[in-house]
Amino acid sequence: MNRPQTPRDQTRTLAQLEDTQDLQSVISAALAARPIDESMLRRGVWTYVGEERHAGTSPGRVILTLTELIEKSTPTSKMHQQAIMRRVILWCVEAYFGHLGGHMDADVVAS
Repeated sequence: MNRPQTPRDQTRTLAQLEDTQDLQSVISAALAARPIDESMLRRGVWTYVGEERHAGTSPGRVILTLTELIEKSTPTSKMHQQAIMRRVILWCVEAYFGHLGGHMDADVVAS
């Protein structure tokens, strides 16, 4: 899917754009692992969402980007992909708006 770029994307520095690409690569790598590395995926999502929130990206745009990353990941069953999507969106909302519940990895809590 081709979605329009937000004007906010054009105001970022090269270093910020590279950081965004690096974080998206971490998420993609976690999605490509078999089995999926949920701990790495969750940390990647939380870090990516935090950076995007700090940059002023809307929560909707962040969710759309994460959705695109999941859709581009190595094919799995539709049901498995939907389960991953639900978890990633939940983590995204938690990271963007604050912790909503559930447990966090000890590494994430310590940082």
